[in-house]
Amino acid sequence: MRNILLLLIAGIVMSGCAAVPVTDTKQSAYPAMYTDAKPISMIIVPAINESTAADAGDLLNVTVTQPFANHGYYVMPVSIVSDIFKREGILEGTQVKGIPASLFKKNFGADSVMFMTITEWDKNYAVIAGNVSVGIEYVLLSTETNEVLWSYTQHVVVDTSGGNSGGGLIGSLIVTAITTATTDYVPIAFQVHQRASGALPYGKYHPKSGQDGADNVVNIAAKDAALSD
Repeated sequence: MRNILLLLIAGIVMSGCAAVPVTDTKQSAYPAMYTDAKPISMIIVPAINESTAADAGDLLNVTVTQPFANHGYYVMPVSIVSDIFKREGILEGTQVKGIPASLFKKNFGADSVMFMTITEWDKNYAVIAGNVSVGIEYVLLSTETNEVLWSYTQHVVVDTSGGNSGGGLIGSLIVTAITTATTDYVPIAFQVHQRASGALPYGKYHPKSGQDGADNVVNIAAKDAALSD
């Protein structure tokens, strides 16, 4: 039993050290964002949910506006956009993914449209280790040219082990299971958006707009980014 526990714990530790992030400057990574094609406004369509969590899309949509607005962009209120889509029978991003980006310019007046894909939204626990994994892919398209202006993948793993319960192995198992099952996804989704928006060049309404081209951006498409709970 002791050997099995050691192997499981070793596997968990090693899994977080497998990938190496790739670092580049923002201007090199996203050159279109430093030209006249740089958008001022964006519309965010309902998330494409590829996870097993039915409510993941709603949680993602309600937390996305503030981080990107704070980064200097006019983000059309997601709640209003979602209501308009729902009246047209559109409930998730897969239903609008094939629509030419120019139609978003025509119908909403936005310079860009953002698609979000939820690749993972899972609660996991085994023995005394537990975590919540959230994976989101972002793609920002120009509504003028249909060009990809910015894309980013964010994968966050939040530790929910629950610490030392004082009740031995059985107590740790119970605490881990309860903590993982009751983890609030809203602040996690908000933190994911904050980190992703940090990789986006500043928009027109930010004091540092156009001044961050030399800033480094870390591409974590192949790396888990651990956040503290």
